[in-house]
Amino acid sequence: MGRHHRWNKAPRATFMQSLRELPPRTLIIGALAALVVLGFIYLVYARLSGQQGQQAFPPPVVEVVEAPQQPVQVKVSALGTLQADQAITIRPEINGIVTSIDFVDGQRMDTGDLVITINDEDLKARLMQAEARLTLTRANYQRAEQLVKQGSGTARARDEALNDFKSAEAEVAAAKTALDKATITAPFPGIIGLRQVSLGQYLTAGEPIATLADVDNLRIDFSVSEVFLTHVRKGQDVRVLFDALPGNAYRGVISAVDPVVSTEGRALSARAVLPNEEGALRPGIFGRVEIVTETRTSIVLPEAAIVASPTGAKAVFVVVDSHAQMKEVTIGERLPGSVEILSGLEAGEVVIVAGQLKVRDGAPVEPTPATETGVSPAGDPGAANAPRGE
Repeated sequence: MGRHHRWNKAPRATFMQSLRELPPRTLIIGALAALVVLGFIYLVYARLSGQQGQQAFPPPVVEVVEAPQQPVQVKVSALGTLQADQAITIRPEINGIVTSIDFVDGQRMDTGDLVITINDEDLKARLMQAEARLTLTRANYQRAEQLVKQGSGTARARDEALNDFKSAEAEVAAAKTALDKATITAPFPGIIGLRQVSLGQYLTAGEPIATLADVDNLRIDFSVSEVFLTHVRKGQDVRVLFDALPGNAYRGVISAVDPVVSTEGRALSARAVLPNEEGALRPGIFGRVEIVTETRTSIVLPEAAIVASPTGAKAVFVVVDSHAQMKEVTIGERLPGSVEILSGLEAGEVVIVAGQLKVRDGAPVEPTPATETGVSPAGDPGAANAPRGE
């Protein structure tokens, strides 16, 4: 056993001694040659493994579209509340008992239509009394004037008679005005609201009777940031969407723009008018105002086509020679289900819109035409809904 152990150890010692006797340069060259051989073996193995992997896993199927160009509307958005162009609460100017109610709730009124009548018997009596006094003072003044002409009257008596006559005229005018106030009429056409008085009720001046609103012509006041000062002007078309009326868009026109920018919120106030011929709109509902400031032709892609690049920027995958290639892009306006591409992509390039999570930059892919692009026609959200109020 001892001899066998010494015989097995001797070659190792001889080999190690031989290595020590070799020059250092020879050792370095040998090591480099060994590394080259190992590297070659690794590359051959990797290529064979890749070919086997490709045969085992075919390229992923992705849906693609040719990057389309279409008109895109650049918009300024604002919020506002719809209001009647004219709206009041009808109130009496005098005290009295309600003797007639001449409207029903929700009735359409024209200018001058009777609303209610207040007991006017006392007012008529006052008018008759004032007219009688007017007749007397007129006669007194005429006699005083005649006496002055005859030389038997004084100018002072004539002036006092004239003063009484003028005072009586004023009393008659005041009595007529008070009598007219007993009959309350609609000052403008509109829809009258819910009745708040009853027949025989004693009303005091200023007590509410009902509301009256001109709902045929509505307005919406809104504010935009001062940075859009040059984009908002009188006569500009607007598009208004209401949460209370989903699926519909209403057209209007900016009727006025405030000449002063608010120093508190740095906002510019404006007013738009909307026709309400169908009567669907009601004052008080909340609305979103959209103002188209520019229409330009751009590439529009589905939102699903946008991915994040390794640097965190927005990017898309395009297909070049059946391989995925990542391209960073700059996006502009956001539309329902789609986005505008401002730069980084050319029209007509084949863009992956579905399945891009299965690919990597430079990897082979199998493109197939997308079934649905999800791009809004003409970049106009809700274009399928016919706008109202036009």
